[in-house]
Amino acid sequence: MDKTDESPKENDPCPSKDITDDEKKAHILAVLDKFLDIYIFQTTAHSDDEDMLADDGDDISDGIFNYSINLLKPFMVLLDCKDSVASGNGEHLALVQKQMLLYFSSVSGYNSYAIEMLISTIQNAVLLSPAEAHQCKWAALANWKGGRNKNIEIDLLQENRNKDIKGLIQLMGSNKTEQAIERASRAAGGVRKIVDVFEDQASIKTKSSAHSHKSSTEDENKILADLRKVKPFSQTPGRSHKSFVGISSDPLENLDEEKFCEWLQRHQKNIAVHFPTQSLNDSGSDDEVNDY
Repeated sequence: MDKTDESPKENDPCPSKDITDDEKKAHILAVLDKFLDIYIFQTTAHSDDEDMLADDGDDISDGIFNYSINLLKPFMVLLDCKDSVASGNGEHLALVQKQMLLYFSSVSGYNSYAIEMLISTIQNAVLLSPAEAHQCKWAALANWKGGRNKNIEIDLLQENRNKDIKGLIQLMGSNKTEQAIERASRAAGGVRKIVDVFEDQASIKTKSSAHSHKSSTEDENKILADLRKVKPFSQTPGRSHKSFVGISSDPLENLDEEKFCEWLQRHQKNIAVHFPTQSLNDSGSDDEVNDY
């Protein structure tokens, strides 16, 4: 398709209306599977061509295609993470965190994020009991307002409650006391729930907590026009970005497996040293209690 108002001539995700719902679902899944095989898993002939060389030794790989796939792969992981959060699927989010561990480890400057992913993975798999690991996975998300796909991270919910607490403290004016602040802190969640219910019953439109942004429609149309000209997902040997010469389609190419294993072992030792364990006396007393 050369224009935005045209329908795709190939791989149309919206089949004709003359087929059943099951056939539509099967068609959509087939189109998505083809997309994933070609651009994400690269199990077809559209695999990475970065090693292609001409007879004279010149690189004839498609750097534009490789660059596009390099961006697409981590973007799909990010979308998977956001979808896991919105749907409240703590089990799948834990799986995505394992993938993000590799991505954070392959890029300099994201070591702290990689450590967080590692700690979360080790906690769920080793340090915590099955019951504690289950609770840790599913308690990381919360649905404050209700509704499907309206879950948010529990730390984001805590930030919102902290904002409410600050607002209550500001309303105290000169009457701030330690006891009043403690009472307001305990009541912040209940006050917020009361306000939400009142605004819902009074049909008061709540102010969005998300940041406002200028409409990006015009910018998106310009980008789409450029993409239709460049056709980044159609392989054309010999193309390349001046700033990304010889780029690979694999965003994890720079991940040194040997150094990564050393990094894992080093932090595993650190976690083992700082992880609180039961003393012999504590374990003995627990055994005595269990015997009774």
